[in-house]
Amino acid sequence: AVFNNLDLRLDVLEEELRLPFSLVSGHIHELQIHVPWTRLHTEPIVLTINTIECVLKLPSDRATSVISSASSQDGNRTEERKRSKRTKEEQSAPPGYIQGLINKIISNIQIVCNNLILKYVEDDLVLSLNVRTASFTSCNEAWVPAFTELTLPDLILRKLITVSDLTICLDRRGAMGKIEVYQDPLLYRCSLSVRVGWCYQALTAKVPFRTVINVLAD
Repeated sequence: AVFNNLDLRLDVLEEELRLPFSLVSGHIHELQIHVPWTRLHTEPIVLTINTIECVLKLPSDRATSVISSASSQDGNRTEERKRSKRTKEEQSAPPGYIQGLINKIISNIQIVCNNLILKYVEDDLVLSLNVRTASFTSCNEAWVPAFTELTLPDLILRKLITVSDLTICLDRRGAMGKIEVYQDPLLYRCSLSVRVGWCYQALTAKVPFRTVINVLAD
C-alpha cells in the first residue's frame, strides 16, 4: 500500500511522545507499507517513509507551565498504571499462539526513512538536521538484522538504528523570513549506529525493566 501527502497529527504526537518542544508542522510525502502476508511469521512488515519534514520550536512559557503540570499529573497516573500492569503481567498466564504471533509481528516491524528533514526555529535562527537514510530494525545477538522474538535465557530484544549522511546546519533568517546566506554545516555527512537492548524480566512482560543504549559514530 502507498499513501501520499500525509499531514501528521501534531497534538497526538506531542501527547504520546511527551516531547520537550512543540511541533509546528509535520508532513510525509510518501508512505509505503509492505506486508508479507504469507510469511508473517518469518519476515517483518516494512514501513518506508520517503521524505518527512518536521518543524519544531520551544513551547511558550505559559504552555510550558501547563505542559509541566499536566505531565506531572499524567506521569503519576502512568506510573500507577504501569505498576498495576506489571502485577497483572506477573500473575497472567503465558500468551497463546495467536497472541504470541501478534506480539512477534509487532516487535519485528522494520522502519526505513529516506530523506528526513527536521528544523528547529527560534526567532531568526534555524537549526536544521538532514538525514539521507535512517532505519530501525530487529537484530540477533551479533547485531545482524534478523526476525527475532523474546526467548530464554537472556530475555533481551535488540534493535539497531542506523543513520547515514547526517548533516546539521545553523543558519540565520533575513527580514523576509528566508535564509539568504547558508553557513558551513556544523556536522557534515556523518554516519552512526545506535544499538538498543530492551531487557525483560519474563516472557509475559510487556514493558522492559532496563534499556541499554550504545552509540557508534563514523
